[in-house]
Amino acid sequence: MNRQTTSRGFSLIELIIVLAIIAGGIALILYRQSKTEEATRVSDEVQSISFMVSKIKSFFSSTGSYETLVTATPVQMSLLTAPLKLNGTDRIVDAWGNAVEILGNAAGASPSFAITIGGGSMGRDTCAALASALAGGADSVSVGQVTALSSSAGTATSGTITGGSLYKSSSNVINIQNLGAGCSSANPHIGLQFH
Repeated sequence: MNRQTTSRGFSLIELIIVLAIIAGGIALILYRQSKTEEATRVSDEVQSISFMVSKIKSFFSSTGSYETLVTATPVQMSLLTAPLKLNGTDRIVDAWGNAVEILGNAAGASPSFAITIGGGSMGRDTCAALASALAGGADSVSVGQVTALSSSAGTATSGTITGGSLYKSSSNVINIQNLGAGCSSANPHIGLQFH
């Protein structure tokens, strides 16, 4: 008895299963790539802000006050490094297109300055990663939603986020719950204070 064998190929179900496995692999790769790109943007942002802060401290150390420090000052001093960039004539934006506001101390006040960053296009995880990374160099860090801005060019009245939560106090006390709550707010901002 001779049996004749015929090759019939793959069934439709088998092809669908193979395509689903391939699609799942591609989705996983794209997800990991976007997370890696976001981590790189956070790292670049931290380096850029840290560079700017060190140069501001160095420049103003001779005066003992940051009274004349405003958002336009780092632009005039050519302190912007990628991903921070100029949007218009004197508006600094971060890697996500959010405004970066800088304000020095009031006349006669203790020498300090504040940087406020963040806004609508910064997600919760990005906010938490950025605030955590910047906390080491700042005297205090607040996270949350800005509810009060001064009338002068939209500059935050201080580095304290009104309506936000204190993540790192000036005595170096870290509160992880406040970080989570502040970064979970709509349009989270990060307020950094330096002395």
